[in-house]
Amino acid sequence: MKFYDPEVEVAFRDNVAILEHLLPATLNVGEPLEQNDSLLLKSIARDLKGLPRPMDNEQWVPILLDNSVEQRLNHDVFPEWSEQATAELHAVYNTIKPLPGETEAETNVRRERDLARVQAAAVRRLEQESIIAKVIFDLFDYLDVDTLGRIFYGDRGPFEPFSAQDFREHMRALVKKRTSAYEHPFLLFNPKKDIEDVSLSPLGIVHLFRQYFFEFDTFLGTPVGHIWLSPGASLELIETTSRRTLTERSVEVGQESIEKLETSTSERDELSEAVKQDNRDDTKLGITSTVSQSWATGSATVTASLNMDRTQQVAREDAHKRMREQSEKRSTEIRKSYKTTFKTVTEVTDTSSRRYVLANNTTGLINYEMRRKMRQVGVQVQDVGTYLSWQTFVDEPGRTLGLANLVHIAKPVDLMPQLNQKKLGFPPRLIKSFEVHAVWDYDGRQRNHLDLGYIPLDTVPLPFQVEPGYEIEHPADGRLPLGIRSINGEDAGGQRWNFIGQLVGASQLQVGVIAAPGGLKVNERIDYMLVGELALVPTAAEKARIEVANAQIDADAAAATREYERAGEAAFHAAAKERIEQASRIKPRKFEDLRDEERTVIYRALIKELLTKDFYYLPETEENQEIRHVFSELLNSIFDIDKMLYFVAPEWWKPRNHASQYLGKPTPKVLGKNRAGVQGVLGNELVTNWSDNQVRPDNYYITSESEPARLGSSLGWVLQLDGDDHRNAFLNAPWVKAVIPIRPGKELAAMNWLKQVEVEGADGLDKNYAAPAAELDQIRAELLANDPHDPVAQHPTIADALRCLCLRVTRKHSESVEVGKFPAGPDIHDDNKVSATPVEKVFEHGFYPLQGGFRLDPTKPDSNNPGRNFQVFDQWTEVLPTDQIVPVPVAYDPKTGRQIDPAPPA
Repeated sequence: MKFYDPEVEVAFRDNVAILEHLLPATLNVGEPLEQNDSLLLKSIARDLKGLPRPMDNEQWVPILLDNSVEQRLNHDVFPEWSEQATAELHAVYNTIKPLPGETEAETNVRRERDLARVQAAAVRRLEQESIIAKVIFDLFDYLDVDTLGRIFYGDRGPFEPFSAQDFREHMRALVKKRTSAYEHPFLLFNPKKDIEDVSLSPLGIVHLFRQYFFEFDTFLGTPVGHIWLSPGASLELIETTSRRTLTERSVEVGQESIEKLETSTSERDELSEAVKQDNRDDTKLGITSTVSQSWATGSATVTASLNMDRTQQVAREDAHKRMREQSEKRSTEIRKSYKTTFKTVTEVTDTSSRRYVLANNTTGLINYEMRRKMRQVGVQVQDVGTYLSWQTFVDEPGRTLGLANLVHIAKPVDLMPQLNQKKLGFPPRLIKSFEVHAVWDYDGRQRNHLDLGYIPLDTVPLPFQVEPGYEIEHPADGRLPLGIRSINGEDAGGQRWNFIGQLVGASQLQVGVIAAPGGLKVNERIDYMLVGELALVPTAAEKARIEVANAQIDADAAAATREYERAGEAAFHAAAKERIEQASRIKPRKFEDLRDEERTVIYRALIKELLTKDFYYLPETEENQEIRHVFSELLNSIFDIDKMLYFVAPEWWKPRNHASQYLGKPTPKVLGKNRAGVQGVLGNELVTNWSDNQVRPDNYYITSESEPARLGSSLGWVLQLDGDDHRNAFLNAPWVKAVIPIRPGKELAAMNWLKQVEVEGADGLDKNYAAPAAELDQIRAELLANDPHDPVAQHPTIADALRCLCLRVTRKHSESVEVGKFPAGPDIHDDNKVSATPVEKVFEHGFYPLQGGFRLDPTKPDSNNPGRNFQVFDQWTEVLPTDQIVPVPVAYDPKTGRQIDPAPPA
């Protein structure tokens, strides 16, 4: 068999080789010829001479990538090979001579035969170079540095190539690794290089399973109580059965609901209802979508595995594990929820409880064990159908959802209005104008007084009173100029002299005239009316009084400010505490409403993708409304949109921003005390913890009366106050995976629609489908059997594989509506069979045991389920308690303390 297909095309013209196509080989199935003299290996070895031995892939990059293998084949290998092949051809041509009696035509035939043999041998050598190039490239691509080193450096010295046998054995191991990648695609996947070549298929396979619950048997369980009666005694028992129910949608937190039963009832749907609720919360259990990927490393062709049996095995295994866990968990909870209490009363009362009267009419002591009646329930799981589905991703689904804002009006600060007291200013400087009367009444010449510098005329009291708190501002030299208002006297008109006033004490003013150096000589009396101005300023005592008053105003204002800040901070802290507690007590909205909102958000994104933006955002016109109506009917006829499923991705898949509690906007005074930001508003003096006191961005606040924080509080999640845990996970999810089933028979129409609107993953359908040869042959056979003119390629493409998958799903759906006889096992007589469709057969014929208890591979059915499809593939039993208590008389050996077996009936 073949491992590789060489990529070689060579033509010979006049015994000269002409290259048409030479590339590294492609993977098939064969082994190389025995070749120990490779031109390609020699070309690589020449570049390695003088270099240290490469020890990792990065050191091989300059050798195998910068000078690629393809370039070496065309520029190094082919010229040298061509020279060798041409020399061999010429040698053959020249050595073929006519034999005696041989015609020229016969000689030419013999020569052409030998030349063809030499050409074929030369081409095989070149094909070998192509195969070796592919092996070298794969070794580099798979990071097999050790093998590369041994090829070019050997185990003892530089460049000792593998022998032909060693090379062939290594290549067999390499191809075995490559072929195993079809079942285990990640064996050859390189996340650093191959992730760009991976594409997600827009189509997936959805397998639907149904659970059945069967009532097998009832029996008495272990004792739950013990009663003894002495001879002649009677005992009245009242049995009270209570059941404690916890629900997330309780009206009052911590509410306990107690139900008292009046009659003996046995609820037979507890397990099925509980499992149904689990399935409702975890859609992955009811419908499992499984798509596996296969990679062909080194090629850009990366496709999804479309083998329905393989995906069904994975789906069965997942469903088996999850269903068993759910039923075991629920049945354990049901067993723990039963509680029986017996009360002994001494008087007859009118009660609706169940009452037992036990009497001992014998002469011996009678012991009764109170045993609970138990139910044995069988569970089976059946494959009820397979659908193709469109699967896509919606990024940041919670971004468009609105969040609740808690309205909380904080209590205002309880303080009296603060008086706005202004500081006192110093009294202003006052200017006092005055008039004084001065008389010149001297005989003879008068000169300036030597000490005074003027001629004193008179000393008069100040003509005004100094204001309280003021004092006269003395000029620098104690003098002030005086002006003349009027003059009265003989020859007084020309006597306009310079007058000056000199303060004397605090209440008098001496008036004088300043004479020239020669003095003044006027023998007549002259009366002058003089004017002047004096400034009054506050006294030092007044200033001190005002400063003391202002200091008191400052002190009062500071005290009022401190009280305001304290009261404002206390009010904010009280409001923050109330908000924390009120926010924690907000009950979540109805589960159904929250899920419907999430589905609506996802539907918007999906419909926009199916319609493309051009049609989704059409202007609001009557004609465009009709177009939307048409699109809605078309999409509903192809996709079962109402059955859309979505799976929320955990938030750890993508880095995200963190959110924290917002407690309201504190007053600027509070923020001014180095408490800026939300987390720092409540200072360390108000909180306590047992942590490391490190700054953590996701810390949150609680109080002694607040309810436990919601899921995600420690993770910095965006939280919806009236949302549940599912909503909060949805808000913080990086994406959701949405799955919309395709209606049976519309698979090809759905493929065409997805290609036309160019959804993600729809490109690349013309690439080769990577799968084992047997699966490829089966795809071709099924397509041609359905339509002899089907355009399936020799190597089926992804589109071919998808069309084959569509045919299989369509056939399975057609089989689901055909009526047959069940159970179909060969050991069951026809009289014991019923007519039903494969999907409803269990409802008709009831329970039939599944051999082995679990069937993983659908190709290996049970004898009672010989069909390949719609098999019952899993079963188990559960034991559940009932409300019924049965008294059972027992006897014990007084020596051993063991129970004595009852005597067999006569």
